[in-house]
Amino acid sequence: KANERGIAVEIEQMIYEHKDQLYRLCLYLEKDKERADDLFQDTWVKVLEKLHTYDASRAFYPWLTQIAVNTYRDKLRRFKLELKRRCYEESQLEQLGDKEESIENTFIHKEELEMILEGIKALPDKYKLPLLLVFNEKLSYKEAGEILGIPERLVKSRIYDGRQKLKKLLGKEELQWMINN
Repeated sequence: KANERGIAVEIEQMIYEHKDQLYRLCLYLEKDKERADDLFQDTWVKVLEKLHTYDASRAFYPWLTQIAVNTYRDKLRRFKLELKRRCYEESQLEQLGDKEESIENTFIHKEELEMILEGIKALPDKYKLPLLLVFNEKLSYKEAGEILGIPERLVKSRIYDGRQKLKKLLGKEELQWMINN
Protein backbone atom coordinates (compact mmCIF):
# COMPACT_ATOMS: atom_id res chain seq x y z
CA LYS A 1 0.00 0.00 0.00
CA ALA A 2 2.85 2.38 0.74
CA ASN A 3 4.23 1.70 -2.75
CA GLU A 4 0.81 2.38 -4.33
CA ARG A 5 0.56 5.68 -2.42
CA GLY A 6 4.06 6.59 -3.59
CA ILE A 7 3.13 5.91 -7.21
CA ALA A 8 -0.08 7.91 -6.85
CA VAL A 9 1.91 10.87 -5.48
CA GLU A 10 4.39 10.63 -8.38
CA ILE A 11 1.53 10.59 -10.89
CA GLU A 12 -0.10 13.60 -9.26
CA GLN A 13 3.24 15.42 -9.38
CA MET A 14 3.71 14.59 -13.12
CA ILE A 15 0.21 15.85 -13.89
CA TYR A 16 0.79 19.03 -11.89
CA GLU A 17 4.17 19.72 -13.54
CA HIS A 18 3.02 19.14 -17.12
CA LYS A 19 -0.69 19.97 -17.18
CA ASP A 20 -0.34 23.56 -18.45
CA GLN A 21 2.14 22.66 -21.17
CA LEU A 22 0.08 19.65 -22.26
CA TYR A 23 -3.12 21.68 -22.31
CA ARG A 24 -1.47 24.30 -24.56
CA LEU A 25 -0.46 21.49 -26.91
CA CYS A 26 -4.03 20.18 -26.93
CA LEU A 27 -5.34 23.67 -27.74
CA TYR A 28 -2.79 24.03 -30.55
CA LEU A 29 -3.91 20.74 -32.02
CA GLU A 30 -7.65 21.08 -31.59
CA LYS A 31 -8.25 24.87 -31.85
CA ASP A 32 -11.44 24.35 -29.84
CA LYS A 33 -11.68 24.40 -26.05
CA GLU A 34 -14.12 21.49 -25.72
CA ARG A 35 -12.17 19.24 -28.09
CA ALA A 36 -8.91 20.30 -26.40
CA ASP A 37 -10.41 19.34 -23.02
CA ASP A 38 -11.34 15.92 -24.42
CA LEU A 39 -7.88 15.42 -25.91
CA PHE A 40 -6.26 16.51 -22.64
CA GLN A 41 -8.29 13.98 -20.64
CA ASP A 42 -7.85 11.19 -23.19
CA THR A 43 -4.10 11.79 -23.17
CA TRP A 44 -3.85 11.46 -19.38
CA VAL A 45 -5.97 8.29 -19.47
CA LYS A 46 -3.57 6.80 -22.04
CA VAL A 47 -0.58 7.96 -19.98
CA LEU A 48 -1.93 6.05 -16.99
CA GLU A 49 -2.59 2.99 -19.16
CA LYS A 50 0.92 3.10 -20.66
CA LEU A 51 2.88 4.29 -17.64
CA HIS A 52 4.50 0.89 -17.32
CA THR A 53 6.17 1.47 -20.75
CA TYR A 54 7.75 4.79 -19.75
CA ASP A 55 11.56 4.73 -19.59
CA ALA A 56 12.40 6.79 -16.48
CA SER A 57 15.93 7.44 -17.79
CA ARG A 58 14.43 9.68 -20.48
CA ALA A 59 12.62 13.02 -20.23
CA PHE A 60 8.92 12.68 -19.43
CA TYR A 61 7.48 15.53 -21.50
CA PRO A 62 8.55 14.22 -24.95
CA TRP A 63 6.95 10.87 -24.07
CA LEU A 64 3.81 12.68 -22.91
CA THR A 65 3.77 14.78 -26.09
CA GLN A 66 4.05 11.68 -28.26
CA ILE A 67 1.05 10.15 -26.52
CA ALA A 68 -0.94 13.38 -27.04
CA VAL A 69 0.01 13.57 -30.73
CA ASN A 70 -0.83 9.89 -31.27
CA THR A 71 -4.16 10.34 -29.49
CA TYR A 72 -4.83 13.34 -31.72
CA ARG A 73 -3.92 11.28 -34.82
CA ASP A 74 -6.35 8.56 -33.73
CA LYS A 75 -9.09 11.15 -33.31
CA LEU A 76 -8.30 12.58 -36.76
CA ARG A 77 -8.53 9.15 -38.35
CA ARG A 78 -11.90 8.53 -36.73
CA PHE A 79 -13.08 12.01 -37.78
CA LYS A 80 -12.01 11.44 -41.40
CA LEU A 81 -13.81 8.10 -41.51
CA GLU A 82 -16.95 9.74 -40.13
CA LEU A 83 -16.62 12.59 -42.64
CA LYS A 84 -16.29 10.13 -45.53
CA ARG A 85 -19.36 8.26 -44.30
CA ARG A 86 -21.37 11.48 -44.08
CA CYS A 87 -20.20 12.65 -47.52
CA TYR A 88 -21.27 9.33 -48.96
CA GLU A 89 -24.68 9.55 -47.30
CA GLU A 90 -25.15 13.14 -48.49
CA SER A 91 -24.16 12.22 -52.03
CA GLN A 92 -26.69 9.37 -51.93
CA LEU A 93 -29.41 11.83 -50.85
CA GLU A 94 -28.39 14.31 -53.56
CA GLN A 95 -28.69 11.59 -56.17
CA LEU A 96 -32.39 11.34 -55.31
CA GLY A 97 -32.81 14.95 -56.46
CA ASP A 98 -32.66 16.24 -60.01
CA LYS A 99 -29.36 18.15 -59.77
CA GLU A 100 -27.37 15.85 -62.06
CA GLU A 101 -24.61 18.34 -62.91
CA SER A 102 -24.18 19.39 -59.29
CA ILE A 103 -23.97 15.76 -58.23
CA GLU A 104 -21.37 15.03 -60.88
CA ASN A 105 -19.22 17.99 -59.77
CA THR A 106 -19.63 17.05 -56.11
CA PHE A 107 -18.63 13.48 -56.85
CA ILE A 108 -15.53 14.53 -58.81
CA HIS A 109 -14.48 16.96 -56.04
CA LYS A 110 -15.09 14.32 -53.37
CA GLU A 111 -13.11 11.78 -55.36
CA GLU A 112 -10.16 14.20 -55.66
CA LEU A 113 -10.25 14.95 -51.92
CA GLU A 114 -10.31 11.24 -51.13
CA MET A 115 -7.28 10.71 -53.38
CA ILE A 116 -5.41 13.49 -51.56
CA LEU A 117 -6.34 12.02 -48.17
CA GLU A 118 -5.15 8.60 -49.30
CA GLY A 119 -1.93 10.20 -50.55
CA ILE A 120 -1.36 11.93 -47.22
CA LYS A 121 -1.99 8.65 -45.39
CA ALA A 122 0.66 7.00 -47.56
CA LEU A 123 3.30 9.57 -46.61
CA PRO A 124 5.77 8.78 -43.83
CA ASP A 125 4.80 10.29 -40.46
CA LYS A 126 7.58 12.87 -40.58
CA TYR A 127 5.79 14.52 -43.54
CA LYS A 128 2.20 13.65 -42.67
CA LEU A 129 1.99 15.35 -39.27
CA PRO A 130 3.51 18.73 -40.28
CA LEU A 131 1.13 18.84 -43.28
CA LEU A 132 -1.88 18.11 -41.07
CA LEU A 133 -0.88 20.59 -38.37
CA VAL A 134 -0.16 23.48 -40.74
CA PHE A 135 -2.86 22.98 -43.37
CA ASN A 136 -5.70 21.22 -41.54
CA GLU A 137 -5.24 22.78 -38.13
CA LYS A 138 -4.07 26.16 -39.49
CA LEU A 139 -1.10 26.30 -37.11
CA SER A 140 1.95 28.40 -37.89
CA TYR A 141 5.22 26.70 -38.77
CA LYS A 142 6.54 27.83 -35.40
CA GLU A 143 3.58 26.31 -33.49
CA ALA A 144 3.88 23.05 -35.45
CA GLY A 145 7.60 22.97 -34.66
CA GLU A 146 6.93 23.45 -30.96
CA ILE A 147 4.40 20.63 -30.95
CA LEU A 148 6.65 18.27 -32.88
CA GLY A 149 9.77 19.31 -31.01
CA ILE A 150 11.62 20.32 -34.18
CA PRO A 151 12.91 23.67 -35.48
CA GLU A 152 10.60 25.84 -37.59
CA ARG A 153 12.91 25.52 -40.61
CA LEU A 154 12.63 21.72 -40.41
CA VAL A 155 8.82 21.98 -40.37
CA LYS A 156 9.01 24.09 -43.56
CA SER A 157 11.39 21.61 -45.16
CA ARG A 158 9.21 18.61 -44.28
CA ILE A 159 6.10 20.35 -45.60
CA TYR A 160 7.87 21.17 -48.86
CA ASP A 161 9.20 17.61 -49.19
CA GLY A 162 5.82 16.17 -48.21
CA ARG A 163 4.03 18.21 -50.88
CA GLN A 164 6.54 17.07 -53.49
CA LYS A 165 6.09 13.43 -52.47
CA LEU A 166 2.32 13.89 -52.52
CA LYS A 167 2.49 15.31 -56.06
CA LYS A 168 4.50 12.27 -57.19
CA LEU A 169 2.14 9.86 -55.44
CA LEU A 170 -0.95 11.42 -57.00
CA GLY A 171 0.57 12.07 -60.40
CA LYS A 172 -2.51 13.88 -61.69
CA GLU A 173 -2.15 17.35 -63.15
CA GLU A 174 -5.70 18.37 -62.26
CA LEU A 175 -4.94 17.80 -58.57
CA GLN A 176 -1.87 20.01 -58.53
CA TRP A 177 -3.82 23.22 -57.86
CA MET A 178 -5.32 21.68 -54.72
CA ILE A 179 -1.94 20.57 -53.38
CA ASN A 180 -0.32 23.93 -54.11
CA ASN A 181 -2.96 25.89 -52.18
